[in-house]
Amino acid sequence: MSLKDKHIFESNKLAFWFAVIVQVFQLMATILYADQRVGFVNTAFMATCQAIVFVISIYGFARYRRRTRGRYILMGCLVCSYFVTMIGSVHITYMWAFGPVILMNSLLFTDTTVTIIASVATIVINILYVPLFYRYSVEVADRHWAVLTDAVFMILVSFMSIVYVRLNERQNHETIEEIEAAAEKQEESAKIMTSTGNQIAAKLEDANDAMEALAEKVNSSAESAEQISQSITLTAEAIQTQTEMNSNITESLDQIAHQTRAMRKNSEEVTENISEGNALIKELREKSNEASTINAETATMTEELQGSAATVKDIVGTILDISGQTNLLALNASIEAARAGEAGKGFAVVADEIRALSEHTKESAEEIESTIDELINRVNTASTNMQRSVDSATKQGEMIVETGEKFEIILEKVTDLGRRVAAISDNVEGCVDANSKVMDAISNLSATSEEVAASSESSININKECENDMEITKNILHEILQISRKSISKI
Repeated sequence: MSLKDKHIFESNKLAFWFAVIVQVFQLMATILYADQRVGFVNTAFMATCQAIVFVISIYGFARYRRRTRGRYILMGCLVCSYFVTMIGSVHITYMWAFGPVILMNSLLFTDTTVTIIASVATIVINILYVPLFYRYSVEVADRHWAVLTDAVFMILVSFMSIVYVRLNERQNHETIEEIEAAAEKQEESAKIMTSTGNQIAAKLEDANDAMEALAEKVNSSAESAEQISQSITLTAEAIQTQTEMNSNITESLDQIAHQTRAMRKNSEEVTENISEGNALIKELREKSNEASTINAETATMTEELQGSAATVKDIVGTILDISGQTNLLALNASIEAARAGEAGKGFAVVADEIRALSEHTKESAEEIESTIDELINRVNTASTNMQRSVDSATKQGEMIVETGEKFEIILEKVTDLGRRVAAISDNVEGCVDANSKVMDAISNLSATSEEVAASSESSININKECENDMEITKNILHEILQISRKSISKI
């Protein structure tokens, strides 16, 4: 059950028992003053209505005792019972006093709506009571001012109840707001305290871990100091050995320096030879270019010779055509001379000679044509070979160019090699000087090692003292950490 439901239940319970007492008194008053009753309402009707209202009150409380609706049902039953009591008791003095009791009961709920409804109802009932009193009461003259005073008093009490409930509700609201604000601040403070505690705990955890790590490091440092002390002893022995090795290294470096000087000289000679070879490659490239030019011109002349041979062949063809026509004319002349008889014999002799000359010309032309064809074939072969020669010369030129580029690359590499050899030579000489300095440093190191050995003994003692202090500090931090954990768990 929530706190709000608990308050509703307690208010309904207290108001119910108070209402039971009030309704019992109202029912007793109805029965006790039955013989003096005047007006239009009799005792039986009043008692029946009050009993019904009483039963409704019990049912409403039993059904809605844990809900806000229960207070409305309970106050409605009280108002109804008060109304029945007032309209049926105009002859009874001070029956209005049940009104303030109802208002007091409404104050238990601290509900403005319930109080206003109850106050308005009691005011209306008391106002209705006044005309009923003047109509049916036999004590009008004696109780005239008392009834009016009671009505006014009831109105004032009702207004006071309303004002009180509203003031109480406003103050409660302000108090609740202040409490909520204080609760929020307290919650924020609690969060801050919790966060701070968690941070402190985390820092303590870190400090504890750091202290444990530091203790381990101190232990490791002590062990390292002991190892250093042992190592220094071994170092002193190694220094002697190193001195002998440095003497051998010095001799080796002298030999290396001599070899590097020889390599440097050889590198310079190789560089000169490559430079001369590069110059020869350039000259060979120029000769190759000249050969390529000559081959190109020869190829051009061969092509022209092919054109001339073709022209001569065309002329020979023309001669063969002329020879054929001449032979045909000679044949026609022989035929005409035979027709002429004796007169044409001389002409026939001429025609035979012309035919013989035409035959000879044809044979000569055919021989010329055969020779020209053979010449054209040889020219074509020569042209093909010349083109191959041109292509070969071009390829040779490209290879010469590529060879020249390779020689230039080799020259660059050899030059770089020369620089590196020179650098190695310089470095070797530097190593010789550095080795001499190392020899001097080793002598000094031997003396320093003895001092370091003494300092290592002192460092071992200090580390042991630090180890004891670290253990004490670790125990203190552990206790603080336990206290912090308990505080956080309580928060």
